[in-house]
Amino acid sequence: MKRASLGISLLIVCAVLIPVMAWAQKVNVDYDRGADFSKYKTFAWQDGRSAAPNPLVHKRIVSAIESQLASKGWTKSDTTPSAVVVYYAAVEEERQLNAWGSGPRWNSVGTARIEKILTGQLVVDVYDASTKQLVWRGFVSDTVSDKPEKNEKRLNDAVARLFKQFPPASGSRTSQQ
Repeated sequence: MKRASLGISLLIVCAVLIPVMAWAQKVNVDYDRGADFSKYKTFAWQDGRSAAPNPLVHKRIVSAIESQLASKGWTKSDTTPSAVVVYYAAVEEERQLNAWGSGPRWNSVGTARIEKILTGQLVVDVYDASTKQLVWRGFVSDTVSDKPEKNEKRLNDAVARLFKQFPPASGSRTSQQ
């Protein structure tokens, strides 16, 4: 009896906590501690291997990144950039079990449903244009909605968090959650 009750409790805890964890935005940043970021003021784009296949999403990603770089004093220059920016985007599908029941026993009335959760992932790389060496990398992931307006807001918020401490000050890599 206690074992069945423990199993039900674990199932309920998992059903409650998994959605909370799935909705948490994850941001990680790493950079070359030897790089002098004060020399980077201009940038150019280079196509990534995994750019967003949807042209509208691609445009939103580029716009969000350019907006953040502009807020840091960087300007776009296709002729003489000091840095090259590349992004990679992906969407991953996860499955989540949502189960609930009534009553104290396992054989009580209950319902279980499997839901698909789409998680969008964005990696932004900044390379030194002259040496072609990676100097900064940011990674962000968040859930994807079926509403474009919601996705655009999440994208802008995520990119803003990604570039919050850009360019980096001296110290160790940062991770935000």
